[in-house]
Amino acid sequence: MTLKHLPPTFCWTKTGTESGEELPTIVLQKEWERRLGGGRFLWGVGQSLGTSAQIAAHRTGSLLALFSPASTRPRKGGRKREDMLLWNAWIDSTGQVRQLPPHAFIVSRTVLPSGRRREHHYALVCSSPTELSMGTRLYVHPEHLRSVSTGKPLGAAQSAAVVDCTSRAGDLSGKRYPVALAVELEAPYFVRLAQPSVLKARDFVKVTKATRDGDFAAFIELVGRLRTRPSQERVRGFTRDLFDVAPVDAIAAFNAAQALAQGQTSFAL
Repeated sequence: MTLKHLPPTFCWTKTGTESGEELPTIVLQKEWERRLGGGRFLWGVGQSLGTSAQIAAHRTGSLLALFSPASTRPRKGGRKREDMLLWNAWIDSTGQVRQLPPHAFIVSRTVLPSGRRREHHYALVCSSPTELSMGTRLYVHPEHLRSVSTGKPLGAAQSAAVVDCTSRAGDLSGKRYPVALAVELEAPYFVRLAQPSVLKARDFVKVTKATRDGDFAAFIELVGRLRTRPSQERVRGFTRDLFDVAPVDAIAAFNAAQALAQGQTSFAL
């Protein structure tokens, strides 16, 4: 999606804070998930949006999500890689647990910045009819944003929020973040995730390597295998309506990988 100016209201997310992955790697993974999901994909975030997304969408008629790389990057070298959580389900408005599509790869750290064990994680419900591409000439200035739900400035540790921009483009100043990606959000706009399983550091490295190598078939095989492992939570009943996507078999994955290799932009799964 190409934007010429910031919308007056949008969902702003600082990326890379949960998984530690570089933004290009995340975007390629989400592009593959978008193709397999018929244009829909999920983007993990560490904070709930409350009712702000519904309020903003009702007020404006639609809601965009803008993604910016976090200003601080995880330290490299000299630090042992840690196991992570791989999320397998989501919870609807009635409390029913529903399984995520088999190709969805949403991970988070096992502990919060405070040191407490992570118990909750969330995902934006994103949609794009076209291939995801990075790069805009726009910037987000946090000092000029106000939370839709509270009307207050954003906290320094806030990584996802629905906001109003309080100043015109020419009046913006202060610290700024580049807008690397923009997509539409679809109702219910975000979901609470459930049933995490432990993702070993070595397996996370394998998935990241497959992505950086552009190996779509390896990505699908790895994610499919990892998603079949038992979760840490007791499994309740589930249905598949919001993310009703057929499982990807080996032949379909191979055909998709061939299409990618030939530079095609659509899949017939």
